[in-house]
Parts: sequence; structure tokens; C-alpha cells
Amino acid sequence: MSKVIVIGHKSPDTDSIAAAISYSNLKRELGMDAAAYRAGELNKESKFALDYFGVEAPEFIDHVEAGQQVILVDHNESKQCVDGIKDAEVIELVDHHRIGDFETASPIFILFCPVGCVNTIIYNLYKLNNVKPSRAMAGMMLSAIISDTVLFRSPTTTDKDREAVKELAELAGVNYEEYGMEMLKAGADISDYPAEKLAGNDTKEFESAGKVFTVGQISVMDVEPINAKKADIMAALEKNRAAHNYVASYLMVTNILTEDTYLWFTDGAKDVAEKAFNKNAEDNCVYLPKVMSRKKQVSPQLIKAYAE
Repeated sequence: MSKVIVIGHKSPDTDSIAAAISYSNLKRELGMDAAAYRAGELNKESKFALDYFGVEAPEFIDHVEAGQQVILVDHNESKQCVDGIKDAEVIELVDHHRIGDFETASPIFILFCPVGCVNTIIYNLYKLNNVKPSRAMAGMMLSAIISDTVLFRSPTTTDKDREAVKELAELAGVNYEEYGMEMLKAGADISDYPAEKLAGNDTKEFESAGKVFTVGQISVMDVEPINAKKADIMAALEKNRAAHNYVASYLMVTNILTEDTYLWFTDGAKDVAEKAFNKNAEDNCVYLPKVMSRKKQVSPQLIKAYAE
């Protein structure tokens, strides 16, 4: 594969998919032979955005070959990367998360910015390079920012995200509030997912003090259909935890209307969960009001708790 691979993290969300698409498009505009790929299955929200703006989904790959040139977007921790990344040649990295265990053999272009969405960074790179995104590219970047900021409800939202959304909505020719709610509703309709898929939804691996754990997230507008499947979901969560020898697995069940989260966790994680959030747990769950962000409000607290 001669083209430069632009790819996001495993179990990709809309930001990861859109970032691979929008950044590979920008690189092509600037003369690089780059193409978007994905390291996991599309979710309903991403499919909605792709269909709405008539964009082809990135091709799925489960590994990259040794020596293959790769650009990473929306992640930098090795455990979230496509398989084979250690033997590939990473040439660029654009992200908005914490810096993890990322290493390279030689100097590369790295751009981090503490904003709500990596596509906010990418859109500003379009502007910096005087490249006007097409309606389709603007629509995908818009979708990603709406998704990651939950239409500005997430505490990770910045003024740069808000500014980007307004400009991209104009380029895409949509009312961002109306389109955003339509997209979020499409993504929240996961009641038909089997327990195994719900348990692994939007899951990321983290490491702290040599302990590896996962945090997944389900965003819904009504928690009752998910609660009805809790026993089966928890069984699937535990099965996956045991198969990979994780110290624990967590699942955020986030209501995007009430802006709160029920953090479910596998057996044995109660003490850590209670310490991390200073709350009592019941039935393998900690209730977290006004918590919506894994990046800012959940994973840092768990990383700290495991390190202590």
C-alpha cells in the first residue's frame, strides 16, 4: 500500500471517522497521496453523517504493514492504535487528548490542542493553508464537532469549537442545531444492538501504573431500554475483560438530554470507582450527575485512582 494511511483509533466514533476523511482530504489538496481508513466498525451516528453528506466510508483495515507511512488522528496511545503500528512509520499526529505512551524513531509533525474535537483543529488547518472545504468535508467536520461536544453540552467544549461549528454549518448549508439533534438522535437509537455490541461500544484502553482497563460509552436519550439489558451487557463486558486480562472494564451510559452518566463496572472495581469519584457505588454502578466526557471527567480520575 503506497498511499499514506490516515487513521483514527479502534472502535471509532464520529470524530475519528471524520478526522481520517477530512485530514486525508486536506493532505491530498496539499499534494500528498493520502487516503482515509478506519480501524473498526462504523456506529449509527457516523453512518448518518456519511449518508447525509454523501461521503464514502473509509476502508476498514485491521493492521498496517511494517514500514507503511501512517498519520494518526484523534488518538496517540498505543493500545488504541491499529495493530502493527509499532513497525509502521508514523509521520504525523493530530490529536486533542492527553499525551500517552506515544513514541517515534525520528522527529515528526505533531499538533495537539485542548479543544473539544480534533476536527476543530483540522478545520483550522484548512484555514491556515487557505483550502476551502467542500460541502461534504465541511459537513463531516461539523458532524464530528457536534458529536464530540454533544451539541455544546460537553464540558470539553471551547469557543474554538463553537466558532468552527458556526462557520462549518454555513459551508455545509445546514442549521447546526436542527441537524445536530437529528444526528444525535440517530446515534442514540441503539436499542436494537446486541449486548456484546453495547458492551464494546466506543471503547478505549487506558494504562495506569501497569494496569490496563477499558472505558466504553453509550450515549442515549432514554436509559431505560439499556437498563433492561444490563445483565446481558455486564456479562459481555466481563467476558471481554477476562479475555484480554484487563484489570477492569467500565461502561459510561450517558443520557445526553439530562446530561448525566451511569458508570457501570465489572466485578472487583468497586473500590477504585468509589475512590475515583468519591461516591458510593451500588449494583456495579456509580451515578455521575453532570458528567458526559470520558476524556475530561472519567478517564483522568480512573487513571489517577489506579496510580495511587
